[in-house]
Amino acid sequence: MATRLSPFLLALLALAPAPARAGGGLTLTGGDCASLEARAGALAAWAGELGEKPGAPGFCGCYGDACSMDVSAAAPAFVARMHGVKAGRWGPNCWNAALVAGKLLAEPRFASPEEMTFWTASPACRALSAGEEPLPGDIIAIREASGEEVHGFVYLTPDLSFSKNYLTAAAPYLLQPPAAVYAEFPVEEACRLPGAPAGCARRSDYFRCRAAAVPPPPADPDYAAAVAAVDGAEKALSALVLRWKTDPELRAKAPEILAAAEKALRPARDLALGRGGFHWRALRLRADSLLHQISLI
Repeated sequence: MATRLSPFLLALLALAPAPARAGGGLTLTGGDCASLEARAGALAAWAGELGEKPGAPGFCGCYGDACSMDVSAAAPAFVARMHGVKAGRWGPNCWNAALVAGKLLAEPRFASPEEMTFWTASPACRALSAGEEPLPGDIIAIREASGEEVHGFVYLTPDLSFSKNYLTAAAPYLLQPPAAVYAEFPVEEACRLPGAPAGCARRSDYFRCRAAAVPPPPADPDYAAAVAAVDGAEKALSALVLRWKTDPELRAKAPEILAAAEKALRPARDLALGRGGFHWRALRLRADSLLHQISLI
C-alpha cells in the first residue's frame, strides 16, 4: 500500500476541533421544570451509554410560563458542541450527524445513504422490534417502503430528538421535537414506531448502536496505511467545512487541502474496492463519501 499522509495533511490534523464537553451554552426551554428534567435525564443517559461522564444539569428557572435549563454538562460532548452550529459549506448531513453522535463515524462531513444503510445493518447496530421501547440515543432511519434512505436522526424522548435536517450550510445541528423532523420528512403516525406495520409507504426504523460492538480491524499493514490516509483527509476536510466562514487563513488554503485530500483518498478507495470484509467496505464507503464532500466544496 503506497498511500501515505502528505506532510501538508499531517500539518492539518491539529486544525480539526476536538470534541470536548462544553461548559455552558446549551439551554433547553419548556413550559415546566419536570419536562426539562426529563429531557436532561435523557441526554445524560445517552452520554453515559456513549462512555462519557455526564454532569448535572443547571438550575431550572421559570419566568411566567417559560422555563429554561442549561444542559451543557449533561449532554453528550458532540451534542453540546454542535447544537445550533451551521457548517460553513454544504456537506455535513443527517446521516453523518446521527452516526457521529453515536460514535460510529468520527467527523462532521457528508455521509452517503449507503453509509447509513451499511452501519445500521452492521454488527454495531440492532434493529428494534415492534413494541420495543426506544431509549435515548437510538438512531431512527426514515425510509421509503423500498428501503431507500430518506433521513436519519437520534431519538431522546417522545418530544426531543437530535437532527441536522439537511446537508446545506443553512441547516443547523439541533435538539428539536421529533414533530419538527416529521414536518420536514413526513411519516404517518402509525409508521413512526419500531416495527412499522406492512403497507407503510414510508416508515421509521429504530436501531440501538454501540461502537464497542464493531469487530476488531484486520492485522493488515495495507489496511492500517489506508485508514491513516483516509483519517487524515477526513480531518482536514471536516475542519475546512466547519471553519470555512470563520477562518479565512484556512479557507485560503482550500485548493491545496482539497488536492491533498483527493490524492490521499483515491488510492485508498481503489485498494478497498479490491478487498473484502467489514472494515474494508466501511473504509471504501468513507472514502466515497469524502470524495463527494470534496465536490460539494
